[in-house]
Amino acid sequence: MFCVIDIESSGGPFGKEAMIEIAAFRYDGEEVVDQLISLVHPHRKVQPYVSKITGITEKMLARAPRFHEIAKRLIEITEDAVIVGHNVEFDYRMIRQEFDRLGYQFERSTLDTIALAENLIPGLKSYGLDNLCLELGLSRPEKHRAEHDARATLELFNILRDKDQSKGINSFEQSILEGDYHKDKIRDLLRSVKHNRGIYYLHDRHGKLLYLGASDNIKAAVNRLFMGDTDRIKTLKDESHSLKVEATGNWLVARIKKEEELRNSRPSFNRIQTVEFKFGIYLDQRSKPPSLSLVELNKGGKKKPILRTTNLNAGQRALRMYQRGQKQDRANQLLESIVHLPERALVQAKGRQSSERAVFVIEDGRIRGYLFYILNDKLNSWERVHHLMTEIQSQDSYIDYLKLGLLSGEFHFLPLPEKA
Repeated sequence: MFCVIDIESSGGPFGKEAMIEIAAFRYDGEEVVDQLISLVHPHRKVQPYVSKITGITEKMLARAPRFHEIAKRLIEITEDAVIVGHNVEFDYRMIRQEFDRLGYQFERSTLDTIALAENLIPGLKSYGLDNLCLELGLSRPEKHRAEHDARATLELFNILRDKDQSKGINSFEQSILEGDYHKDKIRDLLRSVKHNRGIYYLHDRHGKLLYLGASDNIKAAVNRLFMGDTDRIKTLKDESHSLKVEATGNWLVARIKKEEELRNSRPSFNRIQTVEFKFGIYLDQRSKPPSLSLVELNKGGKKKPILRTTNLNAGQRALRMYQRGQKQDRANQLLESIVHLPERALVQAKGRQSSERAVFVIEDGRIRGYLFYILNDKLNSWERVHHLMTEIQSQDSYIDYLKLGLLSGEFHFLPLPEKA
């Protein structure tokens, strides 16, 4: 559990400032589950420069609650949570300072999005919130107001979590769910599942990753996993202590994330499997209109398929959806794009929520990474695309998967950014 916080202060000498506004969003990794947004009476003068940059005046604060009136809510909203902030050292110091004045010792773990951004998005000229909002297209209607700065920090935090392939961030939020028996333990683990499609992680009580999987039905997948009675599965059931689920929005992001993270983390209970393509979709341009057929690769002869698939049902489904949904002129154009994939392209797919889309970034004819973006934002430059993109160790198999999504109509090409 995280709590993204931003605080505005009255200004003045170090240690003498007071809080004048706070925004705190309790965030479970998927959605905001609680929030606190309030002006705070500081019991002292607000420095003129503070009023100038925030727009908060002493008149606005005259009837605002004192800190002791919101202190209990702040304890509740940050309980068992990691405090996240942009320059979190300042926000955390302000909170502790206010609690010290009440004679209460406030202790929480913290994460700073400045340090995370410097590590995960290298090469920016500045890592202040102003520049990050500009570079990444973060929403921030007003500067230096706690609510808008905290919401922008939350949006930034989600981008950083997407780019954090080592999962160092997520290790802060392992839930503690215990049961005396395996059945109770599985029930408790599954109770925390909010999204049933995506990546799931099983950790031990120390936060060590034991097993990583991907599924369109996570509850069923975990149940199937724990139904085994081998010594390996029994040990996994004994050691599993928490279940973390990460929504991916579509099957290709899930597959890529799983393969990339397995390569990097090598959980002890996963068995690394190599991709084995068994079928190919072949194009016959002699027929009018051109026809497609699904054939076993060992029976395809010397002709090269336009794409390969590991699964017969997936290939048949893609062909049905293609034949059902394409008009002939657009079908020919799509087939040409699949056969001769552009050296540089953006391909859009479903995101993790209705207002979001996933984008796969193709450069030099390979998938170089993926990103998520909100529909009302614009990917208006390749520089912004690269800042938002989670880089991957591209594999040839990813292109086959991408082509399968294009053929089925689940994925679509986007216009290229206007700026280089």
